Order: sequence, then structure tokens, then C-alpha cells
Amino acid sequence: MYKLEDIRVVHIEPTERCNLSCLMCDRNKNGGEVNQYLKGRELTFKIIHKAFPPSFIRQLKRMYMCGNYGEPCLAKDTLQIFKYFRENNEKMKLSIVTNGCSKSVTWWEELATIINSARFGIDGLEDTHQIYRQNANWKLIMKNVKAYIDAGGYAIWDYLVFGHNEHQVEEARELSKKLGFKEFVVKKTGRFFSNLKLTGKDEHAGIVKPKKEQNINKSLVKQSDIITRYGTIENYLDKTKIECKVLKNKEIYISAEGLVLPCCWLAGSMYKWYLPPRSSQIWGIIDKNKISIKKSSLEQIFRSGIFNDIKNTWSKPSCKEGKLKVCALKCGTELDQFGDQFK
Repeated sequence: MYKLEDIRVVHIEPTERCNLSCLMCDRNKNGGEVNQYLKGRELTFKIIHKAFPPSFIRQLKRMYMCGNYGEPCLAKDTLQIFKYFRENNEKMKLSIVTNGCSKSVTWWEELATIINSARFGIDGLEDTHQIYRQNANWKLIMKNVKAYIDAGGYAIWDYLVFGHNEHQVEEARELSKKLGFKEFVVKKTGRFFSNLKLTGKDEHAGIVKPKKEQNINKSLVKQSDIITRYGTIENYLDKTKIECKVLKNKEIYISAEGLVLPCCWLAGSMYKWYLPPRSSQIWGIIDKNKISIKKSSLEQIFRSGIFNDIKNTWSKPSCKEGKLKVCALKCGTELDQFGDQFK
């Protein structure tokens, strides 16, 4: 699939801990009880320092922190890890995806001097943001945003559109300009909207599907055509051509558990709270002990064959359970759930 010397981007999830309870996040059960498979695992500076030697860091173009389950800012050593990468590669891009709802003003001021950009997930204004992002503290977010921007930080506002906040998109865009954000990105979510009905209220209190055509994820519309041509979504997943997004970027992902995989989507399929333990397809391919930076070096992990084992499923739909469904779902050529968020 690729060699260690090919890698140019590293995605690190430093912790499984988070201070919010977003309604469709895999870390909790519909915004309530925490996913039973999560153990609060975290990547310390010691682990990162051992796993990523300066020689490897110097070949990178980018490292960013983002989480399947955790808020990167809550990891104990987030700043120290960023500093380590910066000290060994002054030219690489460093960035973080965050809810902005933790740490002190001085922490954010220091972060601004180290990284290239921070993406803040803010889905609405003070009266609507916490509907999806439960437990969010608007005033704290605004204070941290101001500290980061005033210290010279490049800030991006990511805005997930729901029915309850779609009327505030332009007002939020104007606020972002006043605050000093460099970019304002509207993201059209498919969360909650698994069927083809594009309007109406979801079972989760307060969550309403967007009604405006420009605020609807196009993947929802495309599903109808996919079903017409393939009979079922499952048939499509087994037959579609896969063009791996992270392969193009020469990227790897490191989970808070220390596992090395091509992407966060594969890792995210491992611990679905609503599935029995180890029932996801990926468990039939991986050996956790062979792909953990806590137990093996990057060289050993790449020699284990894990990446080719994953790639081989793409062209062998006759293998047990067909292609890796998560690969087909995220990188199938006819249904781009990720890309369609921005169209």
C-alpha cells in the first residue's frame, strides 16, 4: 500500500477523553452513557517520543490532532507533543481540530505560537450550539478563541448544519469575521439522517433535519440512485471501486490506544458501542499487538503487512464478508460521504 519512507502526513488522536456528549458521537450512546469499550486511553509524550524519531518527523509535511472519541486538548501532553514535532521540523504544518471548550487562556496563547492552524467545531450561536454539542460552554469557547486569535493563531470555524441552526449560518459567518477567524466552513452532516426523508424532526430532542436544499448533504440524495442501480447499499459496498483518500495523501493515523492504521475511519469501526466485542470486519484483519506503537516500532508495524492486508480486501469482494465496508463507505467512488459535506 505504501512504505514508511513514503509517509508525509500523520494524524494523531492523543486521548479518548472528552468533556462534551455530542449526540451522534461514537464515544457515547446517543449523547448519554459513555461507550463501554473506551477506557480513557491516552498517548503520552514518552510514547510519542519513542515512536517518532527526529529522522521520521523530518520527512513529514503535516501532523494534526483530531479525535474519533476524544478532545485533543484534554490530553496531558498535547502542547509538549506539538513542540517536539516543531523542534524537529520547522517547515511542517501542525494543526488541531477542537471543541475549544477546555484549558486556560495562557494555554491557548502558547498553542498559537506553535501550530499553524486550529479548527473549532462551533455548530450555531450561543442559544443553539449546545443542542448537538451537549455540555458545551459558549462563553469559555469565545474566551479561548479570542486568546488564540489575539496571540496570532490562524483559526477556522467549522459549522455543522442542522435544522435547529441553519437559520444562523450567515449570522455566525459575520461573527467569525468580527472575531478574527480566517475561514468559515459550512459542513452538511448526514448524522441522524440515515433514511431518504430529508425533512422532519429526528427522535433526538431538538435535532431537526435541514430543510434548505443548499444545507443538505448530497450523499443523502445520491443514496436513492445507488439503491436503484445496485439493489441495496450493501451490494454497492461490495462492488464499488475504492480510491483511498489517505493513500493519496500518504497518511497514517495513530489512535489513543497507540494503534497504527491508514485512517481514523477504520479505527472508528473497531469500537461501536451497539455491536458485540470484536464483531467489526477490521478485527478479522488486524493483530493489535503487531500494530501498536507501544509494542512495536514503526518499521516493524509497516513490515507486518497490515496495510497490504487492508488494501487486498478492496479487490477481492469474494473474500469473507466482502470488501471492508468502512473502506467502501468512506472511499467508494460513487458515494463520497466526506466530500459531499462541503458541496
